[in-house]
Amino acid sequence: MKLLFLMDSPEYLRFYDSAIEELASRGHSVAIAVNSGRARKPVGLDGLQRYADRVRVLGVVPQHEGRWASVATGVRATMDFVRFLHPRFAGAHALRARIKRKVLPRAYHWLDAIPRLSPWVVRAWQRGLMALERAIPVCEPMTALLRAEAPDVLIVSPLVAAASEQVDWVKAAQAAGVRTAVAIASWDNLTNKGLLRIEPDQVIVWNEAQKREAHEYHYIPEAKIAVTGAQLFDRWFDGGVTRDRAVFCERVGLPDDGPFVLFTGSSSFISESAAEVAFVRRWVEALRTSGDPALTGVNVLMRPHPYNCHRWESDPLADLRGVAVFPRTGYNPVDAANRADFFDSLFHAAAVVGINTSAMIEAAIVGRPVLSLLAPEFAGTQEGTIHFHHLLPEHGGFLRIASALDEHVAQLADRLRSPAASRAETDRFVASFIRPHGVDRPATPVFADVIERLAARPAPAPRPAPVWAPLLRPVALALAAPVALVNTLGRSETRNRLRRRADGAWRRSRKSVARTTGLARGRIVRAVHTTGKRWRRTMVRLRGAGAR
Repeated sequence: MKLLFLMDSPEYLRFYDSAIEELASRGHSVAIAVNSGRARKPVGLDGLQRYADRVRVLGVVPQHEGRWASVATGVRATMDFVRFLHPRFAGAHALRARIKRKVLPRAYHWLDAIPRLSPWVVRAWQRGLMALERAIPVCEPMTALLRAEAPDVLIVSPLVAAASEQVDWVKAAQAAGVRTAVAIASWDNLTNKGLLRIEPDQVIVWNEAQKREAHEYHYIPEAKIAVTGAQLFDRWFDGGVTRDRAVFCERVGLPDDGPFVLFTGSSSFISESAAEVAFVRRWVEALRTSGDPALTGVNVLMRPHPYNCHRWESDPLADLRGVAVFPRTGYNPVDAANRADFFDSLFHAAAVVGINTSAMIEAAIVGRPVLSLLAPEFAGTQEGTIHFHHLLPEHGGFLRIASALDEHVAQLADRLRSPAASRAETDRFVASFIRPHGVDRPATPVFADVIERLAARPAPAPRPAPVWAPLLRPVALALAAPVALVNTLGRSETRNRLRRRADGAWRRSRKSVARTTGLARGRIVRAVHTTGKRWRRTMVRLRGAGAR
């Protein structure tokens, strides 16, 4: 079986490395590729090369270019924004603002003035935009690559990135008669990013909650959704600690090997780095002044998010006793040594605290009490996101959450004294959200089984463009025209050119007016002079006639 695994960028290796290795170990020919190198992230294209002895590495695939590429981007961006007009997303102000900022064409920023729309209007609008998407021609270089590679299955992830170009690859695969699967990378992907926008042969999700989200929010038929569990977390069930407590504490800079609370950092979207530093400082000071012996002397380890470290590099908590920040610079989360450090930090921690991050799920898998605190500065990225609610006990979650620092301090002290108190909630969450096929059954083989079953199906017939596509293409171009105009006028070089033209026209107008005014003044002066001379002559004649 030949498989082509197309990820948005190399950073997605951390979600699928176990699945790639499992499929390769079963004797399948696996090729991996990415849409973008994303040089700004710690995981670059060189991260793909570590798999070169087991799979073929294609690197960055061709991009859709030309007029239709920009039209497609505008259609998808608008589609992604419209989803946040649904009443279910009424509180998701931060998510809506992010989509607007990142991809919504400026010509359609007026959509943000609409507070919300009824569900049926949102659905109708999205269906119309999906029809425009289907009318956009398939990118031929993509189809040519797929025909040359001839995979039995094209696996795409995550597809829900804002205005994602991966839609073009699913369309190209359908045009080439290649089976398509979309793998949902993380717990938040179906509710805090864009739409799937297209219906593949298979959508792979973690659990029943995501299955409902794929069906209700992305209009995927339930029969096409497969629940596999979260394969990226399998390592936490089987992994072992790599350093004993004393060695680990010395490595990360803690003053001794006493109990410590781990604070796990969030992405820059959830908690901007400077705001996170201020929040953690306020949190540590609350522990120190609590008067509770369990907290006043407890050590604290701050572990920043790998992509949100820049304000932690200067060790801004160095003046606080019993606090260490590790690591303080960006790191590759796929690297084996960094994964070992992360597991050890979870394993040795007495409790884990965070704002809104998947590290809290990983802590639950390891069996640690997990707590959070609602903060006004993060309201939009905590309760304002749908995925955060999966962690709450009332929704089958495990997270002990407080609405004020005093309440949180009391909860944390209680969990340090009775760490097993929340174990039942944690076990229930892990069994339903992470490993729905059984806590003892790894998700990675289940993922591979789904791909194999898909490949065993009869290959779909190549799907041509709909017969009505030529009728909708002028509509798509007409809707793209304001985008092109506003973008053109918005470019600095265009503004400068128009300014130079306006200045030149103004100078020419002034010269023309001055020249015209000068000519008119000269004519008036000459006319007055001539009239005066004639008048004087007439008067002389009249005086002469009177004298005779």
